[in-house]
Amino acid sequence: MRFAIQLVTDVGDATFETREIVSIDKPDGVLSIDDLGLTLGEAKAMLATLQVAITETQALDFARYHRSCPSCRRPRRLKDKRMITVRTCLGKLALPSPRYGRCRCQAVPSVIAPVVAALPERVTPDLIALEARWASLAAYGVTAALLADMLPIGETVNASTIRNDVMRVAKRLEAELGPEQAMFASGCQAEWNEMPIPGPPVTIGIDGGYVRSWTDWPANFEVIVGKSLPEEGPVRRFGFVTGHDEKPKRRLHELLVSQGITMNQEVTFMSDGGDSVRDLQLYMRPNADHVLDYFHIAMRITVLQQMARGLPPPVSAAAPAIIEALQSVRRYLWHGNFSRALSLVEDLDDGLDLLDDPPPEVRKLRRYLGEFSGYITNNAGFIPNYAERHRYGEAVSTAFVESTVNQVIAKRFAKKQQMQWTPRGVHLLMQLRTRVLDGILDSDFKRWRNERRSPPNEAKMAA
Repeated sequence: MRFAIQLVTDVGDATFETREIVSIDKPDGVLSIDDLGLTLGEAKAMLATLQVAITETQALDFARYHRSCPSCRRPRRLKDKRMITVRTCLGKLALPSPRYGRCRCQAVPSVIAPVVAALPERVTPDLIALEARWASLAAYGVTAALLADMLPIGETVNASTIRNDVMRVAKRLEAELGPEQAMFASGCQAEWNEMPIPGPPVTIGIDGGYVRSWTDWPANFEVIVGKSLPEEGPVRRFGFVTGHDEKPKRRLHELLVSQGITMNQEVTFMSDGGDSVRDLQLYMRPNADHVLDYFHIAMRITVLQQMARGLPPPVSAAAPAIIEALQSVRRYLWHGNFSRALSLVEDLDDGLDLLDDPPPEVRKLRRYLGEFSGYITNNAGFIPNYAERHRYGEAVSTAFVESTVNQVIAKRFAKKQQMQWTPRGVHLLMQLRTRVLDGILDSDFKRWRNERRSPPNEAKMAA
């Protein structure tokens, strides 16, 4: 038996044009799982043929409609017939693009190419959206293979093409970002008091990760990742490359605005206390509370205790006392008493300084003690009473951000696969990845689609 699909075009005035698009033959009297319905290859070929027929009709109809001069309505002279290439989800198209000469009523010579003017972008938004979504979650080569398997695009899309399309989308999003400011907390106390009752508190965790550098191998560069966790509403993520992004505060501010966080709302910023994130969280909201992540404090103390256990004889005899002193430092910091903790660290360093000809393990321990002391000193203003926060059910660590670091950085930029990246490539791709994970990338494409729906300008048709 034979199945035929016809395309019926209503050209107006009760006139219809009918033509056969594709036909499929199936054996008579046979029913098997192999021949049931359309195969994937047949469906892809059918859609590709249908796409070509519809788009050719659209392009020729649009060109005929704009052949008349807008001033005198006389048809313009046909200069030549050309073709333009457009990539869609259903194949790569070669569309007819006739060009018309100037009308006699126009003084300035010009050539009109209506199809070229109507299609300044030669990739459909649906295809770019698929490429951006999939490429943010998987490698460029894997994305090209998936698109070729699922869509009738053949071998017209490769990893380089997808990367270029994805970078173009990311750069457009970056261009929409406002200017950077040193302070985004605005207004005064009187204005904040007159504002409506704010929503529940919001916790924002900020942490960092590292990606292998392609330009400076085997070095790594730092990537900052954050996650906003409100008590009500969806979570939001953000990320940027340290030293490459010129608008980190603006990026964080836009995240707060997108979640409707007002100036009189309580916000808790939690970070690891690194130099790259310490200044990021300042002056964002007047009611902000800045907290140093206790997890990083505990991990640093654990490393110091492990180094004390590895001291060689005869210094190893003092290892239990050093470990107990470090445990006291941990308890003091847990209760927010950083001054007493720093005093104990200083006493430990002074005691180790009394040793004559100390072994390398002792010198290493003293160096780490000095780094820990500087770390606590630089972040003393961010150390609260963790025990009290814990009793009231408030967050004391950025454990929820650790999963975000793995989700945003490790799973795509694949540290285990030894992949190498440029800071620009990571930064741009990360803007798409965070939007995909938050489920808001489609809203950007919808907004751009609405912007394109404005009437075309006749002046843009001059080729």
